Amino acid sequence: MMKDTAASDLDTRLALLRDTFADAMPPAKVDDAIARAIARVERRSSAWSHARRNAWIAWPFGLAAAIALIAIVARPLHRNTAGEDATEQAASLAARAKFMPLVPLAEIERTGDAVLVSARVPRTSLSELGLPIDPARAADSVDAELLLRRDGALLAVRFVNGSGDSR
Repeated sequence: MMKDTAASDLDTRLALLRDTFADAMPPAKVDDAIARAIARVERRSSAWSHARRNAWIAWPFGLAAAIALIAIVARPLHRNTAGEDATEQAASLAARAKFMPLVPLAEIERTGDAVLVSARVPRTSLSELGLPIDPARAADSVDAELLLRRDGALLAVRFVNGSGDSR
């Protein structure tokens, strides 16, 4: 029975409170401001959720770009030395087959008293003549035959005896 009296007493109080504040309505401008704020929040959240819904499209493209960037940066920085050795050997074979003139051919033809001298020259002299060299073996020397005039002027050069393989 106690419960019934406590519940009816509470109901009476709440009814009195409701009747007292029934006339107390906020001004219309407050309602309008609240409605505008709610609409603004809803627009922002709907735009954000729309952007988030479409953001999944960018992930595959971003992932592909990142993989491409990593592949470019992490690609081997060393050169193919086997290919360079083959190029260097082919060039040295061509150079060994004949003399490479260092002066005009007419000047060599005019020289009647040329001397052939064998020498070991630095491998870097190959690059000075436009032949490819392996940078790892640039400090080595190569066998060469030099065609010299009697006064010591160098007319032509020929690389001999496996100059591409000298160590």
